[in-house]
Amino acid sequence: MLIRIYSKSWPLVLFCLSLFFTQEAFANDPHNDSIPKISLIRLKSYLFKPATNLVRNDAADSIIKPVQTSLFKNFLSGLNLGGYYRGYFYSRKMDETYGVSGTKKVINVGDGYYDPTLFLYVGGAPTPNTSFGAEVIVANPFTLYRGPGYYNNGDVNPYFTTVLRGGISTALGDFNVIAGGIEWMRLTPFTFGDNVRFNRFSTFERRPWDPVGNIKTRYASYYYEGNISQDTRFGTQAFKGFMLNGFFKKINTNLDVFYGKTAPNGGIDREKVVQPSQNLGVRIKKNIDQDNFYSLNTFNSFNKSDSIKSKKDVQWNIVTSEFQFKNSNITIAGEVGAGIYISPNYQNNPEKLESWSEGIILDVTVPKKFLFIPLTFRYFQIGKNFTSNVATFNNTTISEVNTGFNGNGTPLNQPFGASLDNVGDLANNRRGGALNTTFKISKFVFSLGTQVSGEMEVTKGGNFFTYGHRINNLVWSRLPGVYPFYNKFGPNNRAGTFYRGAYESVQLSDVNAEGNNQHHKFFNAVDVQVKYKMSLFEKDLYFNYLSTYSSVQNQFSAFTKFDDQAYVRANYQELDVNYQLHKSLILALYGGLETIKGNKYTDLNKEGKGRNQIGNALGVGFDIALSSQTTLFLRQRWFSFKDNNFETEKFSGNEGTIELKIFF
Repeated sequence: MLIRIYSKSWPLVLFCLSLFFTQEAFANDPHNDSIPKISLIRLKSYLFKPATNLVRNDAADSIIKPVQTSLFKNFLSGLNLGGYYRGYFYSRKMDETYGVSGTKKVINVGDGYYDPTLFLYVGGAPTPNTSFGAEVIVANPFTLYRGPGYYNNGDVNPYFTTVLRGGISTALGDFNVIAGGIEWMRLTPFTFGDNVRFNRFSTFERRPWDPVGNIKTRYASYYYEGNISQDTRFGTQAFKGFMLNGFFKKINTNLDVFYGKTAPNGGIDREKVVQPSQNLGVRIKKNIDQDNFYSLNTFNSFNKSDSIKSKKDVQWNIVTSEFQFKNSNITIAGEVGAGIYISPNYQNNPEKLESWSEGIILDVTVPKKFLFIPLTFRYFQIGKNFTSNVATFNNTTISEVNTGFNGNGTPLNQPFGASLDNVGDLANNRRGGALNTTFKISKFVFSLGTQVSGEMEVTKGGNFFTYGHRINNLVWSRLPGVYPFYNKFGPNNRAGTFYRGAYESVQLSDVNAEGNNQHHKFFNAVDVQVKYKMSLFEKDLYFNYLSTYSSVQNQFSAFTKFDDQAYVRANYQELDVNYQLHKSLILALYGGLETIKGNKYTDLNKEGKGRNQIGNALGVGFDIALSSQTTLFLRQRWFSFKDNNFETEKFSGNEGTIELKIFF
């Protein structure tokens, strides 16, 4: 009954309230394909997780747990019910549309992505060593990657899945089997996981994996610890299939074996073999002690077009070793290995794309007692054939890896090709280093970072790159419609969307006679973050300022370029102010500005001038704690964007959002 109330009445009430968040009453738009899209979230409080830490889930150490209600207590011990409801609503009024993309008025139930809205879990334990679970959702991450016939089956269908878990403890060790369901996993950076960078971000827009509960904790945690407690999906990837986890007590070693599907190959087009459909992974981890370990890992994605002959048309293979050695003075951690990509389209390719390439990432952390402030040094080197679409690095060399099922080139995760990366981003065919630190002076917390990288090889056809729009990224991503089906939109067809963000492609004229890129591209990025906390009328007041300076050019530079030597230079500035008006009410304020400029080798207007873009935003919102398990989040944003040298590249408007999150 409670679920029925939450899933039906609450959306109707909040949907009506959302009308007050815009400057005009909105009308439904028949061209807006925005409908509720819901994906599965694996809650950390699942009832029957394996007893040992066999599948790494480093990013989910603390979340708000749902209320678990025992069912049929007198008949079957251990049968429990839990879950959550996340209602998200947004309404947008455009004073000026972005060309023909989108409409002037939009009201939408759902956030436009495949993020969780309703999740129900029922589980039980028939015996001490076995358990089962049943999950009910409306969609899941695997529907992002749509196979043939998807539209014939309707756009959104209820989704039901079961997961079976079994465990046994012996003198040899503890062993668990997981079959079915969807698991959120993180193994190693090069094999399976998602990049969490260095956690420098604005706190104004809530992310789907942000928890509820004590609303003050979110901002206090970000100030003191530099992070916000997230649910299990943060920093992980979705996987479904079969898993075997083992822990051998006598030798203190973990074993993980998994076979199944990832979200990018949840569906497969049997007529055109363009992407792997199956995955096999193994991880053996030797634990030296609590802080030190080393492991042997492999991840293999493949597609068999002929199951009888076991012919593998498309595949990538990665073999690595991860390690961490830590003492009181220094920490050395990283991963080294090799990878290869094989495809009929690249056989006998003159660029030798079917050969092995290296993958190296090395982090060295030095405490402040040696250098007065703590420092983390990073070196990375990833060859052009070392590729994947479920690891922590971007693929820039093999377009098939980023190809979706709705047409070649559709970017489902990230845009393909070289990109103007942030500090902490990784990409293949790239070598570079980074330096990061965080320290406190009085009530000021400084988090600084810089990264320098360059292409290892000049690849044919590499006469383009991309950069992101960080200010108003959610607005950008929802302008053309529902993620992720747009890779060319806008007045000049150079914008594209990815999950919760947007990017632009830049064509370079700095090419040789054959039209191919003739220079290596070099990338620079600098982050400057300052956080401050004070009391105002005995209430906590938090400030969070973040600025990023980036550039890409055809020569190495130790520092970001601020002149026309850079193909493109970009600057992003953001400021958050959060004030606790009451123990159950927090005021959130936001301001953002981005400036992006291109030189004479980029896309030019009729007068021969490159990009000169300005984007800005102002926001106000409230976090309202209705109970320990229920929180309401209100946001209103005014935004604008224009390119001073391209008259049609502009848009402006305002958007209001309401999010209600309930755990039960």
